[in-house]
Amino acid sequence: MERPLTPPPASAPEKVEKARTFCDELFRRMGALVELELRESPEAIGVWVKPLEGNRVELSSALMEAAQALANRAVNPQTEVRKWVNLEAGGYSEEGDPAVKAMAARLAETVRRTGQAVALAPMSARERRQLHIALQDAEGVSTRSEGEGIFRQLLVFPDPGKRVAPGQG
Repeated sequence: MERPLTPPPASAPEKVEKARTFCDELFRRMGALVELELRESPEAIGVWVKPLEGNRVELSSALMEAAQALANRAVNPQTEVRKWVNLEAGGYSEEGDPAVKAMAARLAETVRRTGQAVALAPMSARERRQLHIALQDAEGVSTRSEGEGIFRQLLVFPDPGKRVAPGQG
């Protein structure tokens, strides 16, 4: 049974503070020398992790994904009224990964051209989220995740009523 989605609160300073405190302590206990920058948007809390001089902990994608999963559990202990926490270490945090944007554009074009939904192979929550974000302003298509656990996949489907405001997308 599909649960109704409750949109995240536009502003949740208590969740931002909880994310900061949790991430500070987690990276400190790992021995990582990092600086955190947090920014809240209406949809999520972005945590940019910048390694400092002398840091010896590799901020690999596996480590960042695990830290993100833990941060989300700490910040959102209940399943309703979530404010997603996204951890990023270097890379394309502000403007998005160009490869993901290009893939999203190709997917949107295929769905608009064929009028058929496209289901992607199961992928990590981080990869699905990147594609959801890259496609949120794509005219004529919408996305949703379906399935459970390791079988969860992204579905891109036609949404002819979805228009993009001028200056977006």
